[in-house]
Amino acid sequence: MEEGRQYRMDLQLFLAASNCDLKFFEKLTDPISSTLFQVTTEKNTVLHVAVQYKKFELAEKIVNLSPRLVYEKNSKGNTPLHVAAMVGTSSLVSLLVDHAKKLDIESGGGQLLGILNLYGDTTLHVAVRYGKFEIVKVLIKEDPELAMCVNNAGESALFLVVDKQRYDMASHVPSVAPDCSYAGRHGMNVLHALVIHTNTCKCCPILHLKYFRNINYVKYFVHLTHHLNEINPIQYIDGLVV
Repeated sequence: MEEGRQYRMDLQLFLAASNCDLKFFEKLTDPISSTLFQVTTEKNTVLHVAVQYKKFELAEKIVNLSPRLVYEKNSKGNTPLHVAAMVGTSSLVSLLVDHAKKLDIESGGGQLLGILNLYGDTTLHVAVRYGKFEIVKVLIKEDPELAMCVNNAGESALFLVVDKQRYDMASHVPSVAPDCSYAGRHGMNVLHALVIHTNTCKCCPILHLKYFRNINYVKYFVHLTHHLNEINPIQYIDGLVV
């Protein structure tokens, strides 16, 4: 966006973007047109709006016309890619990442993938929060290092996955990103979240504290999460049932 210049988005433009009015945008041929710089009260650009309403064809037209819009942030610091992760449309995620790669071949699109919002969330954090497993797969495939990031609250993507009790994702993340972070908020880690949400766990708090400190047990328990409905995870120590 032109530095220092923002324009309030009028209703006609918003409706055109949210309803995928391609004829309206066909009139726009100037990539620095002030129309493309208009933002809503939440500072969403026309690309944010098109992505929010899952208008792939329009989003493609907008990024072809003004590619730099893929990097613009709204009032919460979210890029259009953050929004795509929220709505869970893999085609939109791929579109934005591919265009970012064209803009910065050297970084392979990593610059866009690594942008944080005001809460310190990567696009991977957002995809996890909204339970978008397919988006999680796409993002980690593009950049496994996203799984190493923690947000302002100290939460890793894997911690959020387990905290949301999405054990399908919990098995996937460390398998494709073995160096992922296990950190959680308030000094917790993945195993804390796992035990908190495991109804069958009746082990005493002293044992909890003992094994929370060993990251090897955290890794081991994460790979057992798909069995949690039948298994008490604290039974498993050094791979043996006690």
